[in-house]
Amino acid sequence: MSPLQNKTDPEHLLALQQDNESALQYFFNQYYDALVYFAFDITKDIAVAEEISSDAFLKLWHHRDQFFKVTSLKAYLYRVVKNASIDFNRVNKVAQKNEHGYQYLTEPTEKAIEEKIIAAETYALVLAALEAMPAGYQKVFRGIYLEGKSYEELAQEMDTNTVNIRNQKFKAILFLRKKIPLTILLMLFFI
Repeated sequence: MSPLQNKTDPEHLLALQQDNESALQYFFNQYYDALVYFAFDITKDIAVAEEISSDAFLKLWHHRDQFFKVTSLKAYLYRVVKNASIDFNRVNKVAQKNEHGYQYLTEPTEKAIEEKIIAAETYALVLAALEAMPAGYQKVFRGIYLEGKSYEELAQEMDTNTVNIRNQKFKAILFLRKKIPLTILLMLFFI
């Protein structure tokens, strides 16, 4: 058992300041998925988003003695990821296709950044709840909502019928609603 197991965030922060790599791993596990989602929302490139998020933890390690609150550590990680993502877009002049042809991605406004952070945090909550979900519900939820599969595709893949897939989807949503307030789930789909 790790000496940091069952410790609070402030205790992990203190351990991080004392050069404990397990504490860095703890914060990586806490925030990595949300940071990747946040970076991807800006860069539109998953490999770049993963690299930027990993680099943020490297920078955190180099500046670990500067954090005295978990909230400032979290804000630092989001700021590093935001700046690196915007820099990536600037340097690579990333373009996105819209109804008028190609348009270069512009720097997001502060309001847009706040919305992206809220979406990333909500996404992290959903992923954490998914990990606690029974395997069958999890597979159906991931298949439909994260991988875009149809009921028929999942039914064939899971060797069952579409009625069972619909029932498992319904039960998966009920499970999530017990774990995560409905207002938070709705934010994920409307931001």
